[in-house]
Amino acid sequence: MAHIRTTWTVLTGLCLAATAQAAQPKVSPGPNEPDWSDILAQQWNLDMERDLRNPLHDGAVPAHLFVRAGRGKVTFTPIIALGLEEKTNGGWYRMRDGKPEIHEAWRYAYKQPEAEMKSGQFTPPKLDLGRVEIEPGDEPFGLWVSNDAFKDERVFTDPRLVAATNARLKDQPYKAMIYPTVDPKTGQPVPNSYIIGWEYSTNDDFQDVVTRIDNVRLLPASKLPGITQGEPVAKKIAGGFKFTEGPAWNFKDSSLYFSDIPNADIVRYQDGQTRVVNDQSGESNGLMFDKPGALIACEHAGRRVSRAATPGQPGQTIVDRYQGKRLNSPNDLWIDTAGGIYFTDPRYGNRDNMEMKEEAVYYVTADGQISRIIDDLVRPNGIALSPDGKTLYVVDNGTSLLYRYPVLGPGKLGKGERIAYTPGPDGMSVDEKGRLYVTGIEGTLVLEPDGKWIGVIASAEPPSNCTFGGKDYRTLFITARTGLYAIETQTRGWHVHLDGEAPASGQ
Repeated sequence: MAHIRTTWTVLTGLCLAATAQAAQPKVSPGPNEPDWSDILAQQWNLDMERDLRNPLHDGAVPAHLFVRAGRGKVTFTPIIALGLEEKTNGGWYRMRDGKPEIHEAWRYAYKQPEAEMKSGQFTPPKLDLGRVEIEPGDEPFGLWVSNDAFKDERVFTDPRLVAATNARLKDQPYKAMIYPTVDPKTGQPVPNSYIIGWEYSTNDDFQDVVTRIDNVRLLPASKLPGITQGEPVAKKIAGGFKFTEGPAWNFKDSSLYFSDIPNADIVRYQDGQTRVVNDQSGESNGLMFDKPGALIACEHAGRRVSRAATPGQPGQTIVDRYQGKRLNSPNDLWIDTAGGIYFTDPRYGNRDNMEMKEEAVYYVTADGQISRIIDDLVRPNGIALSPDGKTLYVVDNGTSLLYRYPVLGPGKLGKGERIAYTPGPDGMSVDEKGRLYVTGIEGTLVLEPDGKWIGVIASAEPPSNCTFGGKDYRTLFITARTGLYAIETQTRGWHVHLDGEAPASGQ
């Protein structure tokens, strides 16, 4: 992703400042038209602010470019028309010699009937010209729409282009809001698909045109103010592994430890060097050091949660059964201030020897008593506690959803709620402000404590898990397939069992 973004910067040749707006524009419904927030909620169960994929931040240009995701066709489809009943057209663009190279895809003249606005059952506009299939090639590209009522005034996904080419909208160039597409039948995000609300008038109801684009990835914003300096791209610091997972920082020896699952290794990283410290790990996945300094491990092959006094020693079983039945395959864990362990127990791969049908979340007390605390997720994976210890986060890899649960006491949870769509989620971590770092197929997602999208930290390989460590606990280490990656941050990580319970962080 870093190369793609650099290439685009060279291609643009535009000396455009980042948009001056520091906050999202206020969105209000148009006269006799449905509210954009209602459309998002009713059609796709999306939250207008929380699920937005191109939010504005001080000093940063929001995400606005796409790249083809697979070999198939890219489609750019108008699905709702609520703007002026003039000729509306749309298409894609790339930058050539400092100017947008415009490609038109389709044209229509249509506005949803009033009855459809009230019912929320929208008939997609029929095209007068063109087709929804586009051929943007393999370079990054942006999208645009326009209306004949505003001659030669396109609205681009890049607000800088709007400001530079559209005098009428120069002071309000943010005219495209991008969201993940969600299947209304399953409630799950559709891979490589996005919904875009467009506005080409000077008001901000964001419903003149609603489109969908498929078989693409949205490139992340190039800055994460207050989180990273410069581009949010993690650098590879070690490689040559089969599948890395479960990074854990050890304060006792100032080293990072992580799992290489297929090799059944636990690997130590320190000062640029790696070495295997345990080659009989039971195919460990998630790792975490407890307060006394013992290494707690979730073992796939061992089908247990274990504790080793030192990382190189064989682990001793903490728990391997629930109500007499063997665990499926413990995956990831978090420790609370009482010394109890929250852990997930999904099953990937062969399912023949499963003794329980549930893929659940468990809590083990400090004296080894186990209880099942969540049993209604498809495949729970990454897990974390908020800095104040009052919220438990769990990602469901089976549905690509992130949930949060109020913690009423050690191992006691209130009702959970979905707070974010996280395609292909795996492990996660938290920082001192309660922000979440969730690894998945899009990169390491950075979210507010309530699930609101902030941005993405990119890595050359799809990440599997992450944790904070290093000096002052400010380096984010990311395990990603065959490699180990790291990025310096402007924040620090937080584990309640080591750092204590922080003041409430606004979950």
